[in-house]
Amino acid sequence: MIENGGNPNTTIRVSSIAAALARDQGINLPEEEVRIGFFERLDAHMDKTGPDERTVKLLREFTRRGLRMGIVTFVRKRRIQRRLDVWKLKEYFSSVITPDGVTEVKPSPQPFLKAMEELHVQPDECFVVGDEPVDMIGGKEAGAKTIGLPQGFFTGQELEKAGADRILGSLELLPIMVYK
Repeated sequence: MIENGGNPNTTIRVSSIAAALARDQGINLPEEEVRIGFFERLDAHMDKTGPDERTVKLLREFTRRGLRMGIVTFVRKRRIQRRLDVWKLKEYFSSVITPDGVTEVKPSPQPFLKAMEELHVQPDECFVVGDEPVDMIGGKEAGAKTIGLPQGFFTGQELEKAGADRILGSLELLPIMVYK
């Protein structure tokens, strides 16, 4: 479990962790070289994976019902666009907010507010669904309802502590919340 020293506002740089692990194994490469190699391998692996059919079915249903969806991510624009293309998900998201397009990142409300603006929705019409405390904090500060999905590094309790209005054990339960 990654608790960031108890501070949910802290960003963990994966490339720094990878470089430290490489050094621990006696491999002394510049962090930038480790970062590039790490992301090349990660992208190659991610190209072979993707969302399960239930997730795609859910995205299709939301789109069919006229819901506008967006993504707010720490992933750089080039990488997330590639991911959406490879996984054939681009058509489902009308807004993709990356660090390249904002001056502040999560947990700031700024990227969430920008997504809402691009989606032409008001904060009180929005759900922010996420698996990290920064999603709950930023979404809440932007005025949206927040739904925690403890499927990543963080528990439901940690997401609740960060401000999640609801915790869902499965993405499949999301329509119940959205259509209430």
